[in-house]
Amino acid sequence: METDENEVIQMILKLEPVYFEKVWGGDAFRRLYEYPTGDNCGEAWGISAHPHGSSTVLNGPYKGQTLRTLFEQESHLFGNYHGDRFPILVKLISAKTDLSIQVHPNDDYAKQFDSLGKEECWFILDAADNTDILIGHDATTKDELRQAIHNNTITDLMRRYPIQTGDFFYIEAGTIHAICGGTTLLEVQQSSDITYRVYDYNRLHNGTLRELHVERALDVINVPDNPLRTTHKNRYFNYNFYDNNSKQTHQANRHGDYIFVLDGSGRFDDVNVKAGDFVMVSANATYETDGPFRYQVTTF
Repeated sequence: METDENEVIQMILKLEPVYFEKVWGGDAFRRLYEYPTGDNCGEAWGISAHPHGSSTVLNGPYKGQTLRTLFEQESHLFGNYHGDRFPILVKLISAKTDLSIQVHPNDDYAKQFDSLGKEECWFILDAADNTDILIGHDATTKDELRQAIHNNTITDLMRRYPIQTGDFFYIEAGTIHAICGGTTLLEVQQSSDITYRVYDYNRLHNGTLRELHVERALDVINVPDNPLRTTHKNRYFNYNFYDNNSKQTHQANRHGDYIFVLDGSGRFDDVNVKAGDFVMVSANATYETDGPFRYQVTTF
């Protein structure tokens, strides 16, 4: 589609997630949002242009194209963003059982793998009674961490916090963490798929132990650790919540608005939305919301 470089394209695009079965996955996506998933779906990448999985446009002139293709071929929709890759990934995680204890690298470390680092934040969408989350550690040296990992006692050093629906956590690169069973959350992160596992409860997948990445993890884990962060750090992306109860007019960010509908239903212009929908609004577009619903917006 040919466009003038300065022309503002008014585009509301609903996106179909990419679904991933996981050994720790569950059925929460089907239960909460009626997604077409099975009993072990662990992740739904709703706004993704990552090479490991790109969401697909569901409506409009680009229907059937992936977000990755749009980013590469229709840069005007993204305000001619200067980066060489789409910088964010917005996804849901559904944990029936505990995820591994893991950590993600920063940009400098990830660069050797031609990747962005992975800084992320979590908004708890649903949590079973008495569910915890593990974020950070109390080790004072890397040797103490190494010994705990090799002795399978790393959980003794982890900081454990009770969670409930509506909680928010910001996870800086280098922060060791684990999502526990009974949790469904919205994760917004840098567009990276690098995870270093240090402990996985000796869990089998297809008859073998899942791979650990202890030495790389020790390279990147923060020691001493940072305090728990429960407010957003506008470093790689901005993050906001909105409640819509009447007709309201908005202007999208210069690189677009990237949206997850938390609850309720309504419209973005003439596009119907409901809880569980992922939406992209093209760069600098003026758009109207209507209906009783709550949504989260990521911009960069």
